[in-house]
Amino acid sequence: MTRSRSHARAVTRPRSHALVARAAVRRGRLRRWLGRVGLVLLLVASTFAIAPHLSDLPPPIHVTVASKHRLLPPGTTLGVVAAAEPLEPRPGDFLDVTGEVLEAGRFPGRLEVDGERARPGRVLQDGDRIAVIDGRDRTEDLAQDVVPIPGGQVANPQAVLGTVPGEQVITKGAVSGKVVSTVFRPTGPVDAPLEVALTFDDGPSVTYTPQVLDILERLDVRATFFVVGTMVEAYPELVEQEAEAGMAIGNHTYSHPYLTPFGKLPRREIRREIRRCDRLLADLGVDAGFFRPPGGSWSPRVLDEAERFGMRTVLWAVDSRDWTRPAFRALRRSVLDAARPGAIILLHDGGGDRSATVKALPGIIRGLRRMGLEPMALT
Repeated sequence: MTRSRSHARAVTRPRSHALVARAAVRRGRLRRWLGRVGLVLLLVASTFAIAPHLSDLPPPIHVTVASKHRLLPPGTTLGVVAAAEPLEPRPGDFLDVTGEVLEAGRFPGRLEVDGERARPGRVLQDGDRIAVIDGRDRTEDLAQDVVPIPGGQVANPQAVLGTVPGEQVITKGAVSGKVVSTVFRPTGPVDAPLEVALTFDDGPSVTYTPQVLDILERLDVRATFFVVGTMVEAYPELVEQEAEAGMAIGNHTYSHPYLTPFGKLPRREIRREIRRCDRLLADLGVDAGFFRPPGGSWSPRVLDEAERFGMRTVLWAVDSRDWTRPAFRALRRSVLDAARPGAIILLHDGGGDRSATVKALPGIIRGLRRMGLEPMALT
């Protein structure tokens, strides 16, 4: 009987160990679960503890930046937004009377807030509107020169034919000196010739000069070609063709300096430009009696230096503006509308695409003749 009880206890002992082990596992799981619950409760409590402080922050401000809506922290300055976007107004250029840039970026742009210029340190407010205002391109002012012309003499600079007494009003760029227009005002009896002078600048061109010469010879017209020295070096045979065809040839400088107004160059540079072209023409047997400064930019020292080489400075009364490459019909109409007895007409046979000039030239010549005006070369 005793053995039976002992045996029973021996048999039940392992069951007790299993129960203990399972109980330990359950306690571990419970502790882990309670730990997770505690962490969640802690996060919830922390959230509620912090929430009052979050609700104290001011709301973001609503700002329009160059047509785009932005939410920004209060206290944001214009400079911070300009650097972050970025907002960079384009500066405006200072232009001459032909639209060429004299000084790039001279006129800065600006930032405006609600239509008013604002500094970078300005603190933005809710509802502000930021605009980027580019700098405006501005063109140089105009200036006028009045050149008296006594009766019986040709003006220097010359813009019209004839020797009627009067005054020549030359409108030009105040900085560049480039000619915009010339107007002759007679002060005595008017006896303008029923002729106009056709002049061509910036050649010779291997593409366009032969075409112009063909038209002039076909229509029995003599004209004046103001040639550039570098082009004379490249195509001397074309200059010889002009001379053989009976055309007058003038000096248009060696390198056609243009960015710096020619009339404002130092005297030695003006002299060098005229002399180098003159020597090239002399080597071809051409005695140029006329000088035309690039862009018509002249000054007393330009007149003096041209006279040193025996040249009269010649401008123009009608600017075809063919360098802007208008349609040939518009080009022809603009020349004929502006033509008057004694006018000197400016055209181009070089310096770019002159196909419209070539196409318009026969109509210009025929139109002038219908007006009773005979095209001619300078004399």
